[in-house]
Amino acid sequence: MDFKKDLLIVDTELTGLDAEKHEIIQLAGILLDRKTLKEKASFASYVRPVKWSNRDPEAMKVNKLEFVRLKNAPVLKKVIRDFAKKFHPEKVLLTAYVGWVDKRFLLKAFEKTGTKWAYDYHYMDIWSLAYVSLAKKGQLKNAKEFAGFNMENLLKKYNISLPGSHHDALFDCRAEAEILRQVTKQL
Repeated sequence: MDFKKDLLIVDTELTGLDAEKHEIIQLAGILLDRKTLKEKASFASYVRPVKWSNRDPEAMKVNKLEFVRLKNAPVLKKVIRDFAKKFHPEKVLLTAYVGWVDKRFLLKAFEKTGTKWAYDYHYMDIWSLAYVSLAKKGQLKNAKEFAGFNMENLLKKYNISLPGSHHDALFDCRAEAEILRQVTKQL
């Protein structure tokens, strides 16, 4: 591959899916080289929640994050500023697995913290690429499994096993990167 910019895979853990009501409680990113897709840099931070009482119990069952782990984390403004400083917006293409969720929360976080959003409005969605790749190979026959397949489905499909815990944002970034590497080999 020869992308024009390095790829910045981002992942968030959230207190729910409503960007007006819920918040980011973990933010991670890994920078992949535009030609080799090798990891060049990483970032991960928990974020101290300010609207903990608004959390969605279903979201919390998924990410398994508890307040005791988050209460001493940096505030959102520091995390966003550190993230933006680490990954120069003009040099990267935002990439994520079902990226609209992460991008929506990131946009809101940048707005809340008064940090200028300078990332390109384009982003690459790994789920969409995987879907096209599997469709091209005729591997979407099992509608139950692949109609709304999740990351675990793809990790299994591509025989990817990584150390760590799913729904940790940095682990998920690395899993997404490996899925992307597998998918791009097939395009």
